[in-house]
Amino acid sequence: MQPEATERLQKIAEFVLARRAKTEAGHHKEYTAFDYDYRWRHTLRVVQYGKQIAEAEGADIELTMAACLLHDISKFDDVEYGREHGRVSARIARPFLVTLGYTPEHVNNICFSIAVHVDDKADFEYPITIESKIVSDADNVDRFGAYRLLLQFKDHTEKYETLVEKAKNRLLTLKKYRSENIMETPTGERLFNRQLDLQISFLEHLVEDSKLTVEV
Repeated sequence: MQPEATERLQKIAEFVLARRAKTEAGHHKEYTAFDYDYRWRHTLRVVQYGKQIAEAEGADIELTMAACLLHDISKFDDVEYGREHGRVSARIARPFLVTLGYTPEHVNNICFSIAVHVDDKADFEYPITIESKIVSDADNVDRFGAYRLLLQFKDHTEKYETLVEKAKNRLLTLKKYRSENIMETPTGERLFNRQLDLQISFLEHLVEDSKLTVEV
């Protein structure tokens, strides 16, 4: 990657962190230090997954990484935007991207990729790009990673029967996803299936172990 591209990406990262710092300093009652930390670490992993997929799929690596860095920037506000957070993030990102010297085409590509990553919908017209597909894939790959699995079950570890029942229900969902091709790119599908296989194997072992929890 060219030095100027690396410099732009660094400025984007600083832009996101500045927004985080401003909101975090406000001590919003609905968010904890963990929430901000999780969101930033998630963002960093999405960037790296996006880079991997872009390299494999022949996409523009810089534009992909830029969109990944900004895809959840609205999550650093003190408002929960729900399914709109992709479109809100794109609106936040646009004026800043212009200051970095990106062409209008590149700005539109990045903003579209951010806007559609939640539900495939943008609030402006633009054709689907390989970069937009990759941002969505990268986000989903991380959402089904090992750490996210721990977070899903952390409140149930001391309630064994509830834990096992939750594991059984989760297995049904994971196996359904595993039987379908739901990612946008072949590389995204491969990485996503790897995440699913990890979770399925772990949860199957958990359920099998529960069957041994019987009195002699």
